[in-house]
This record gives sequence, C-alpha cells and structure tokens, in this order.
Amino acid sequence: VRTSDGKLHELDVLVLATGFRVDRFMRPMEVIGRNGKTLEEAWAEGPFSYKAISIPDFPNLFMLNGPYGPVGNFSLIDVAEMQFAYIMQLIDQVRTGACKELSASQAATEIFDAERIEAAKNTIWASGCNSWYLDANGVPAAWPFTFDRFMEEMKKPVLDHYEMK
Repeated sequence: VRTSDGKLHELDVLVLATGFRVDRFMRPMEVIGRNGKTLEEAWAEGPFSYKAISIPDFPNLFMLNGPYGPVGNFSLIDVAEMQFAYIMQLIDQVRTGACKELSASQAATEIFDAERIEAAKNTIWASGCNSWYLDANGVPAAWPFTFDRFMEEMKKPVLDHYEMK
C-alpha cells in the first residue's frame, strides 16, 4: 500500500472496516486494478462480483461479504468462515507458485450474474418492496440462492473460473 506521503508499506494482508455504507463496500478507498482502472470506475453502474468474493481485473483482491453476498440471509459468522476458507484456497495458488495473480474471469462473472438475476425473480425481494437490497433496476443485491448452494459453492473454487497469470 502506498500512502499519500509516497511511502510504500509492504503487507501480507490488509483488513478494512468501511463503516455503515453497506452499498459502498470498499469505497471510498481507491483500489486500482489492471490497466489502471479504479474500482470506482469498474463499479460506476453499481457494484458487482463473482460469488461475493472476486472482481474481474482486480488481481489478488478478495472480499468477505462483497456484492451479492448472503449477508442478510444467513449467519454472518458462517458466511465469513466459508468465504475465508474459499479465499485461502485462492491465495494458496499464489503461495505455491501456481500463479502470481488471479482474479475472477469476466465470463464466469457474467454467467454468475445472469444466474443470480434469474434466481432473484423468485425471492421475497422481487415482491415489489422498497429496500436498500435492490439496485437501480430493482434486482436484489443479496445472494438469491439457498444456504446449501452457498455452502457447496464455497467448498472449493473452480479454478477455470479465474484468470491466473
């Protein structure tokens, strides 16, 4: 991390607590991904992620309870533990030398998003209510699937869904 005074701080892990703006996730912190694109630019039309954990073109950036996470659906403790175990499996790819960086692929993210939007049509959030859970198009920003599916998805990353370099 480079601070505003220009000093570089080498870290193994950076943990952030961003306050109550649940729809802002890591912002207003500036995160810069591939080709100099900022997270603010990537999320200009709204935050998105692959399984609430990774964002295309933001290598080695992983989130707990990111966009589309099941924060309002299930126990935060269970969710965080499962996400952390999943993320550690991704980090192990870098630690063991399988790659130097990885991030969710655009294709996998788009497929996940299409499935999420379709599944959301069958949830209570699609009943006409007004809520911060809904994006500008009325689509819930929360995990629309079952807890069993979340547990299954978090068991092991599908590495083909990640760009590894």
